[in-house]
Amino acid sequence: MGLVMNSVAQERKPNKLPSSYRHIGTYKMISKIKVEKGEAMSVVITPLVYRVYSDGIEVRVYCRAAGEDSYTAYQIYRSDGIGAARASGQIDFIAGVQAMSNKAEMMRQISVTRESITMVKMPPRSHRVIIIRADSQLKVK
Repeated sequence: MGLVMNSVAQERKPNKLPSSYRHIGTYKMISKIKVEKGEAMSVVITPLVYRVYSDGIEVRVYCRAAGEDSYTAYQIYRSDGIGAARASGQIDFIAGVQAMSNKAEMMRQISVTRESITMVKMPPRSHRVIIIRADSQLKVK
């Protein structure tokens, strides 16, 4: 199954992606939540597919729209794992990276593991936070 995943990634490799970047995973958006005034509201989504690549310093999250690949670049600030909460409340430490981006005054943070990505967007001068969750295409049925 990993071979199928890699061949799909190879076929859809973004234009102008430097050769130092390797494919981390392909993820499908499963939820988008807006947190405003202390309340969380689900946002109706059109499921997007994200392709994630990294060179060990930067994470690039690609999305294809209107036949064009565009990406958001995040600078890795933590590569020693991600804390993941169990239903019991215990925290497990799993392999992954955390990265951030501050472009056009939009603060973005991402956590990437093999199973999922979680993106948090904080617009400038806003009390609103957007949280996007996407699961690995290997898990999505």
